[in-house]
Amino acid sequence: MKSKKQGAGVTDMGNLVNRLLLTIDFIEQAQEFPSGNAIRKLVNDAAARGDARALRLMCKEIEGMRVALTPPQREELDGLLQDSGIDLDAERAKTDHQMAAILKRGAIASERERRRLEDYLAMLETTDGDQETMEKVRALLSTS
Repeated sequence: MKSKKQGAGVTDMGNLVNRLLLTIDFIEQAQEFPSGNAIRKLVNDAAARGDARALRLMCKEIEGMRVALTPPQREELDGLLQDSGIDLDAERAKTDHQMAAILKRGAIASERERRRLEDYLAMLETTDGDQETMEKVRALLSTS
């Protein structure tokens, strides 16, 4: 009998694969994306190996490509992802909560946390996020 955590891992990996493949397909349709087939192969190979870490890293890289999409294209992609069962609102709320805790603390605890703040700032800038929050993140990044 599998533990709850193991079962959740399989589900999470399936969600990562689904998210990656949907996003790659969308980007290929929206604009020129010559490396789409190569990345798709990497995704499938990592999934076959059960390499969740590699899938998470690829997901982070592919999410970074959203910057090249226009706002209407990002909205369309978000709709496709949500239709496939990915709760983007919950993900964003969790991230907002985590970043708010760091901002409240007023200090960056690690290099990993710094990278997460940098990624969060990039996401806010890309999506025309809250200006006050962006300024707080920039200020914290500049002092730490």
